[in-house]
Amino acid sequence: MKVGDGDSFFAYAYLDPQNPPQTIMLQFNDGGWEHRIYWGENKIEWGGDNSPARYRGGPLPETGRWVRLEVPAETVGVKPGSTLNGWAFTQFGGTIHWDRAGIVTREYADPPLRSQLVWEELEKDRKDSKLPGNIQNLIKVAGDQRNADQQKQLRDYFLQFVSADTRGTFDPLNQQVDSLNKQKTELDQQIPATMISGDLPQPRDAFVLIRGAYNKPGDKVERTVPSVFPPLPEGAPLNRLGLAQWLVSPQHPLTARVIVNRYWQHYFGTGIVKTAEDFGAQGEWPTHPELLDWLATEFIRTGWDVKRMQKRIVMSAAYRRSSKVTPELLHADPDNRLLARGPRFRLDAEVIRDSSLFVSGLLVEKEGGKSVKPYQPEGVWEAVAFVGSNTRQFQMDAGTALYRRSLYTFWKRTSPPPSMLTFDAPSRENCTVRRARTNTPLQSLALMNDVQYVEASRKLAERILREGGSQPVDRLEWGFRLVTGRKPAPQEADILRTVLESQLTRYAADNAAADQLLAVGSAPRDPNMPSVELAAYAMIANLLFNLDEAVTKE
Repeated sequence: MKVGDGDSFFAYAYLDPQNPPQTIMLQFNDGGWEHRIYWGENKIEWGGDNSPARYRGGPLPETGRWVRLEVPAETVGVKPGSTLNGWAFTQFGGTIHWDRAGIVTREYADPPLRSQLVWEELEKDRKDSKLPGNIQNLIKVAGDQRNADQQKQLRDYFLQFVSADTRGTFDPLNQQVDSLNKQKTELDQQIPATMISGDLPQPRDAFVLIRGAYNKPGDKVERTVPSVFPPLPEGAPLNRLGLAQWLVSPQHPLTARVIVNRYWQHYFGTGIVKTAEDFGAQGEWPTHPELLDWLATEFIRTGWDVKRMQKRIVMSAAYRRSSKVTPELLHADPDNRLLARGPRFRLDAEVIRDSSLFVSGLLVEKEGGKSVKPYQPEGVWEAVAFVGSNTRQFQMDAGTALYRRSLYTFWKRTSPPPSMLTFDAPSRENCTVRRARTNTPLQSLALMNDVQYVEASRKLAERILREGGSQPVDRLEWGFRLVTGRKPAPQEADILRTVLESQLTRYAADNAAADQLLAVGSAPRDPNMPSVELAAYAMIANLLFNLDEAVTKE
């Protein structure tokens, strides 16, 4: 008899209540008799105790009635695929009557199982059934007590997975269904989960906490907005939806004021309210209150149209004025709060980096995707990282990831990119509405020596040689205009020619220095361009990046 996976052996026994044995044992032979299980006292000392050769099944069964003894084949060491050659019924003392014995198997005989009734009978008494739970429960229900749906469910399972006559038809279909379900599960796992909040049926009571102590509640407060603000819209629910409706209500222009002030700050460097992060009692009074109110109401009136508001600001006379200033005007209004001239301020760190990449032709304008890790000095992360941190070691990216917009730069808040901090980028440890703007020697040193800017300089030099014309004067004018947006003045053009000549002389005398400069960064150089000339124009490009007009909005 072949033993299948998950099979078990069973036997029915009757122990004489007047003279029960002290031990009963079943022994199985698959080429050897080292497979035993016993019940009662340990009186038959064959095989190692507590092993498949002598496994304890428990105390003696109940006497005076027929009992079913069953043991999984693998418990007594009979492996699937083995051939059972013999079976012994053993006892120590007393009287026992043995009856029907056999094997419970899912490996159906040849020809395979065709009768549902036989299958149900075999599965009904199995203790280690591998059937689905709902099918096991249905089999235990008597046939005349099952309803039509239960009969159909049991019949369908038998035809799909058991019957020799129909299983072959369903197996390919079931495999196809399993494959589709697996694909569906994988697809479902790729869909990002969205957390949705809900209101409690009975909102919790809220209290004013005395000096902020959670265990010292004061007066009870209701769900509404502070009395100093306009009230909630009529009929608005007292929940997050009501708060959202209140924030964009035409009768509550504070939200619009804050937003348009931020837009104004973006274009002019300073908002109409200088303290863009604080519109409260500690904030600064607006320089042009009527203008702020008008912009806010227009923003609401036009349906909160952001593009339209941006267009309105940049097409205004205030924005289109020249940023040139006279000594008298500078003395009277050093911060341009009266808007007598156009805005002029140093660009943000991200804009400076992105603009240098753009004019050099390196900028990758792909939208979306994961964060990237461009150039930064070695060891910066390690100095502030915890042991075992996943951001202890900085692994620089390669290829196009080095030239993506600064928006996509991976940012470690405890150790931001040094070149960004040099140009006053916030660390992002806190929300920063208004950035500081400083002018320090470190900024010039970063533009002259940082790998990102040196690499951009040599790639801009390639563009100058390739697109700027054949004569030095044309190339210098083209590069200057590309970076600053205007032609150089005669004096500026003379300075550029002088610098170019000195750099050509320098690198002609030191070819190794030229090659060293052109090897900075990961972007490959154009091998068809002479090293000396390319290195000299790279220094010109680096000079252009250091011009005040290259890092200043004016």
